[in-house]
Amino acid sequence: MSGAAARPRRDPLTIDRLRMLRELDRAGTIAGAARHLGLTSSAVSQQLSALEREAGIALVDRAGREATLTSAGHALLPHADAVLATLEAASADLDRIRGIVAGPFRVATVPSAAGALVSPAVTLLRTTHPDLDVTVIDEEPHRSLVHLDRGLVDLAVVDAYDAVPLTLPPGLASVTLLSEPLVAVLPTRRSRSGARSARRSVTLADLADEAWIVAPAEVACGAAVRAACRAAGFEPRVRWQTDDLLLHLDHVAAGHGVAVLPRLAVRPGLAAVEAVPLLGPGLSRRLLAVTRATAVDRPAVAAVRHQLLAACEEAMSG
Repeated sequence: MSGAAARPRRDPLTIDRLRMLRELDRAGTIAGAARHLGLTSSAVSQQLSALEREAGIALVDRAGREATLTSAGHALLPHADAVLATLEAASADLDRIRGIVAGPFRVATVPSAAGALVSPAVTLLRTTHPDLDVTVIDEEPHRSLVHLDRGLVDLAVVDAYDAVPLTLPPGLASVTLLSEPLVAVLPTRRSRSGARSARRSVTLADLADEAWIVAPAEVACGAAVRAACRAAGFEPRVRWQTDDLLLHLDHVAAGHGVAVLPRLAVRPGLAAVEAVPLLGPGLSRRLLAVTRATAVDRPAVAAVRHQLLAACEEAMSG
């Protein structure tokens, strides 16, 4: 028997390597996984090769630029999810115990909520929590939720419309910020004297013969408006299609047609358009603040969510 003590076996699995396997499964390429991890492709490839060598089994099938996990690699994914979720929950507990609201915080938001809600909330956070470094990106809900799930953002402001359900991926939790009506956005009507002649309300059927500005059908707002028009007995005559809800206002002002938008998407003070309540079956959308379930108790998450709710109350009372 040798007098030298046997060296303990080194476990080839590390948190970083498990994270790489999960990102590779999601991205489908080494380059895509590296991009999401903020690493170089060569660094990811070398670490995965080292993992396979030390584990003594193939975990990745490489075919040109594409890369997929083998059955052994797939077997590790539930463990990767569990380990990474536990790590984030532990980090959230530590933040909660320390009670410190500081460091980088990334928000993704639907563009129509950026100006009315997120911007005022960030302004307030600079005063209430000056050590919190908030950055914001405008994204549609499906991309925001992907970014959130991958840990690229800390909170997502997304919207959900009537008749267009929003399904959250497992592991995410949401809080409703507000529910708001959709309104008809029409060109301002003038009397013969030039005075503004406001309309008190309209129905969708009243607008059946108008040209329409609508978001694409694959966007939640576009799908909801189209479904509501069909329920009212007509197919909207789309003359301008854009997924930028704020551009709808410019197109209505230019006389290209009418639109139906969330109330908060209508900038106040535009002389060339008016927002008119819709009668009949009401249309509405909800704005949600979504976070990873393991991060719900983070003081930074609670602080940002609190200021978003305060901004919502201010916007809806104005």
